[in-house]
Amino acid sequence: MCHSYAFRLFPSALLAIGAVVCFFASSGSSESPKKTSLNRSMYDADPEHLWNRLHEALFVRVGPNGLTYGQDRLEPLLWLGSKRLLEERSRDRAVAVLQEFIKSKGEKLIEDPLKRAILQRDLWLVFDWLEAEHGKGFEEPPPLTSEAVRTSQEKLRRPLVAVIGRLALTQDQIKKLPDNYADAVGSGEFPNRFDMEHPDKSYLPPDLFAADGRWVCVGRSDGPIAPEHLRKSVFTNSTFLLFIRLPDGRAATLDYLQKLRSFDQPLLVKGEDAGNRKYLPNPKLPQFPVGTEVALVRRALLIDSTHRLVPSALTESVQLRVYREVPQIAAKTVEVALLGSSAHDRAKRSWQSVHEFRLSRSLLFSGRAGGLRALGPDERDFSTGFNAHAWDEFEQSGYNPPDRSWPERNQHPIRKDCFACHSLPGISSLNSFFNYRSSNMQDGDTGARPFALSEMPVSEVAVAAVKWKEGRPSWNALRKLLAE
Repeated sequence: MCHSYAFRLFPSALLAIGAVVCFFASSGSSESPKKTSLNRSMYDADPEHLWNRLHEALFVRVGPNGLTYGQDRLEPLLWLGSKRLLEERSRDRAVAVLQEFIKSKGEKLIEDPLKRAILQRDLWLVFDWLEAEHGKGFEEPPPLTSEAVRTSQEKLRRPLVAVIGRLALTQDQIKKLPDNYADAVGSGEFPNRFDMEHPDKSYLPPDLFAADGRWVCVGRSDGPIAPEHLRKSVFTNSTFLLFIRLPDGRAATLDYLQKLRSFDQPLLVKGEDAGNRKYLPNPKLPQFPVGTEVALVRRALLIDSTHRLVPSALTESVQLRVYREVPQIAAKTVEVALLGSSAHDRAKRSWQSVHEFRLSRSLLFSGRAGGLRALGPDERDFSTGFNAHAWDEFEQSGYNPPDRSWPERNQHPIRKDCFACHSLPGISSLNSFFNYRSSNMQDGDTGARPFALSEMPVSEVAVAAVKWKEGRPSWNALRKLLAE
């Protein structure tokens, strides 16, 4: 469920970077604000409404081509090397709108709990980015000094947190927010099952959240599920839910999970003719059958009126993988899975079908399909969030291939590149079970043990996500500011 990055060239040096990012990016607007004010009417029909201006100041970017991006994006177009919001001009613009919101009691301008929840979520993402370590990707002159970064952080923190607190809902209001996944299914806009004859056609399983249905929600007793997505991103204000469905139904899925937990042999074995890889995933690992489906759902966490973290039913994204083939583990299949030539890519992509849905504010606020939008097979986007590079795509010039224009050279296919992290056959592709790509696995750590996955109610997985978030420095910093 990730996309990979090609090498990038900078004017000062040749920098080879192999980066993998996951599902936190989405498409921005392609229209210039000079052409239409429609892009600026996210929260209210009036493009000059305070909420619209605040969202624009933090989320909307103008590219070198003069077009705007990021208006309806899942995450802000911000990287650790972004000077935006840290340099004086954009920072002062954002601070001015935030202060206007505070002075005019902007929270009273819109009472819709759904819009309040989404705006708070967005501002919280910006705050977490603000608290991260900056400066490593300032490629374009003039670079910002550490003192300038600290000054901007200080000027932005308090007004940003003040607005986050003012938008807070009560726990009861959060519980009453719509289940937009259910709304998307109920809209009838998407097929309800995978079509083997049309594998690129997106679908939404209607029984994904059914407590005793064919899909099994899995978790861990020792921490949150999908830990890599949390550990390698600044945008982690979400609950991640992992669901598995074997073709023969719930009982077969539960039995398979028990077999995985009972597996007591090494995860890695020495491979014959394995090339540069001395160790391969153990082929004796219990394997799931062709037709198995896996879903990764991201739901928003919110901050309630008592400054506590509360899981919500707001689905931010859904990724579905269907295993059309499950090749046996061997040196050749591992080579095909991990290498990136065109022939290898074509081979491994036949093993799985990948589908993805992302939250659209405009669709959500207009009551269409639960606000979920199916990504097209060739849809491209900038990479932010999970394991993303440091440089800001809007601020650095980098290498300019003569045959590719901006942003074509800066954006990457989303669905097609998901195999970068999950290209191994069958269960070996499920990094929530064990991550063969990690350094200790590559070094042959034959004593490594997999995560013990077991059936777990959605509510318990959400509790684990809250507990993890409560231990993050960015949350502790925000909570202290909320208490002032």
